[in-house]
Amino acid sequence: MLSAVSRALLGALMLSVAAVAAQAQDFPNRPITIVLPYPPGASTEQVARMIQPVMQERLKQPVVIENKPGGNGSIGTLAVARSAPDGHTILLTTNALMTIVPHVQTMPFDPLKDFVPLTTAIRGILGIAVNPNVPAKNVAEFVAYAKANPKKVHFGTAGIGSPQHMAGLLLNREAGIDLVHVPYKGGGPAVNDAMGGHIQAVIATVSSVIGQHKSGLLRIIGIGEKERFAGQPDIQAIAETVPGFEATSWLAFYAPAGTPKAAVDVLNRELVFALNTPEVKQKLFDLGLPVVADKPEELDRRTRSDLKLWGDIAREMNVRAE
Repeated sequence: MLSAVSRALLGALMLSVAAVAAQAQDFPNRPITIVLPYPPGASTEQVARMIQPVMQERLKQPVVIENKPGGNGSIGTLAVARSAPDGHTILLTTNALMTIVPHVQTMPFDPLKDFVPLTTAIRGILGIAVNPNVPAKNVAEFVAYAKANPKKVHFGTAGIGSPQHMAGLLLNREAGIDLVHVPYKGGGPAVNDAMGGHIQAVIATVSSVIGQHKSGLLRIIGIGEKERFAGQPDIQAIAETVPGFEATSWLAFYAPAGTPKAAVDVLNRELVFALNTPEVKQKLFDLGLPVVADKPEELDRRTRSDLKLWGDIAREMNVRAE
């Protein structure tokens, strides 16, 4: 026989479970906010605004997009980590912030402990582009050129600790070359200096240099995917010359740690649906941002794997923010 105290505790527990279940069934019951830890105009905003109307229609709730830039992305990210873990505030961020920057500088959040994964949104295909005056039409010729000119070939990126920076370091290691990194405050200035011949090469998302490639202002010689990208099949994968090379960027959605599984399941389902909407998927593909839209456990594996990969490289190459 249960004592009066035991019956009271059991009753309280059942009420609590019932309350959680009711909340899960009622999710979402107010607007969902997608926090972007970057300024307006970034690729995170492009993705968020494309899926916004689809999610609003299906969830019957407003979807608010909120830019919270600053602190190298830490301000917006920390705001989500500290928000109520009920699924109504989620984060759309880059792999740099979740898997690279924590190795390069101290951040006020833990990418594994403070968040639960929802889905990887897209891959941002990285490419290496050279000034037309560089005597290299492909990766093999570029590697040979770099080996013949050690510490004289400079590549620009969006900054220290960016996926582009780490891709260059990985290329140095895997190809046995010694490219010199030139960090910029954003990808745009790096692309401009490569076009102007101030640096020989730039590593950037293909979407940001494909126009210059087509006009002849730059020459994309390779991409960091395992295989060629169907959207630009004429551009070889670096792995065709440097076996095993792979360096990509990605955007992903996360929720605060402690978010109920029922809410995570709903968010994953709706984000995946919105991303795979034919019009959205085609627009992103045309931008060189192929949709991934995977399961939470797949994003979890991706996050952990990249944390280890870039952590090893950052320690080996002694990469620290200035």
